[in-house]
Amino acid sequence: MNDFFAPALPADRVLSDRFRVHAVKGDGMFPLLRGDRDYVLVAPIDTYRGEGIYLLGNGVGEDLYRVSSALDGKRGLRLSRENERYQEHVVSIEQFECGVLAIVVADIKVRDERFLRKAA
Repeated sequence: MNDFFAPALPADRVLSDRFRVHAVKGDGMFPLLRGDRDYVLVAPIDTYRGEGIYLLGNGVGEDLYRVSSALDGKRGLRLSRENERYQEHVVSIEQFECGVLAIVVADIKVRDERFLRKAA
């Protein structure tokens, strides 16, 4: 609850070279994030940092997954998507760390695409 009353971060913290913007692809995180429309602000990492949404590379491309501790009594991580059409997977922490690219720190919801199109 303390974070609720924390002051807003200065913009220069968000506009840092420590973060990058990544376009959401596909429908795996729908309805939370819309593919080919929304973006996420990510912090590049190479280890598990606790539950959250991560950007993972699979050798073919990059995808977003919600990652949490596996509840099956084994040491592992559960990878799931917001879209119920996709199955969840359990992987070891070692497997996860071989493919992790970044952790999502903010969602960027596009409200009016006209201005983004003009900027391109």
